Amino acid sequence: MIIGTAGHIDHGKTALVKALTGIDADRLQEEKARGITIDLGFAYKPLPSGEILGFVDVPGHEKFIHNMLAGATGIDYALLVIAGDDGPMPQTLEHLAIVDLLHLTRGSVALTKIDTITDARIDEVSAQIRAQLAGTTLAAAPLFPVSAITGAGIEALDRHLRQAAAELANTHTTSGKFRLAVDRCFTLAGIGIVVTGTVFSGQVAAGDRLVVSPAGIAVRVRGIHAQNQLAVSGRRGQRCALNLAGLQFEKNDIHRGNWVVAEAAHAPTSRLDVRLQVLASEAKALKHWTPVHVHIGAADISGRVAILEAGSIASGSDGLAQLILQEPVGAFHGDRVVLRDQSAQRTLGGGSVIDGLSARTRPAQIAAARCAARARARLRKRRLARAARPESARPRSRPSG
Repeated sequence: MIIGTAGHIDHGKTALVKALTGIDADRLQEEKARGITIDLGFAYKPLPSGEILGFVDVPGHEKFIHNMLAGATGIDYALLVIAGDDGPMPQTLEHLAIVDLLHLTRGSVALTKIDTITDARIDEVSAQIRAQLAGTTLAAAPLFPVSAITGAGIEALDRHLRQAAAELANTHTTSGKFRLAVDRCFTLAGIGIVVTGTVFSGQVAAGDRLVVSPAGIAVRVRGIHAQNQLAVSGRRGQRCALNLAGLQFEKNDIHRGNWVVAEAAHAPTSRLDVRLQVLASEAKALKHWTPVHVHIGAADISGRVAILEAGSIASGSDGLAQLILQEPVGAFHGDRVVLRDQSAQRTLGGGSVIDGLSARTRPAQIAAARCAARARARLRKRRLARAARPESARPRSRPSG
């Protein structure tokens, strides 16, 4: 299971990851010098079952939301971190909105720095958090008061994460075409080019031939590390490092935002048909041809929104649109997208890809998308209502026999 942190700057995300894993996820000298997380950090924790928990630690500063988004897409589980002394802050709310737009339904809240506050303050902030979670995919998420300094609550959170990983283990499938969203690339002496990222679908083995997309460069997998362990294969739900080689393939040919995919999954496009949800916090409707930053996988691409059903999408509403991108990208049906404004100052909304293969949207596609979106909305509403009910109120299965 891959766990991604979320939350405001200086609320203790990196310290919490270290308390859970023993690893300092801040890997850059500038991060250590300044005492803040700037880029993605990674930590791993082996479990007695043989599974390995992977942590993606993200920056909380508003200037680094683009880095946060590069790590958040593709995670299995959201760990929202909120400091008890501050309570919910601006990036708490923006990160929570992003988690909701990515439709991450598995997650929990860590109320940190409880060693610095009173029990009354814990109750007060817990109530504030519950109010903010209402109506989101984390509405029923458990809350854990913790201190990375004293260790209070860490064991309970760790136990919960292990249980969540066990429940998720049987849901991941290796079916589908292999796709890895690249978030880092570097060279190692005697090894060559290495890329890391989250596997979105399928599986890969040493010796496989893949394609760097959207450039279309053929490469071969020379070696694999899965969840920070040397492996002969990697699969969906894991973070993998792939040692790649190819004719005339150099480090400059690949960067964050690219994909490494099976040949059959290489289908770059500069137009995405999407179902968009505009955040209720937006003061104005999202207008036709608005310039935006489009985040998909680990990519951040400039583009424009073509509204398909009307001249705009109102705040708190959804609608069909086509994203016209300045650069091609790989995208499949169901991939989640997040939109930020042209100056990358705030999150506008997001949604899911309907079609990433057609050059234009036809009326029949719009009708089919409307029907599918209504069905998904009904299903999500039922799931949220069921999750929000207390355990005692949930229907129990009848004993057999």
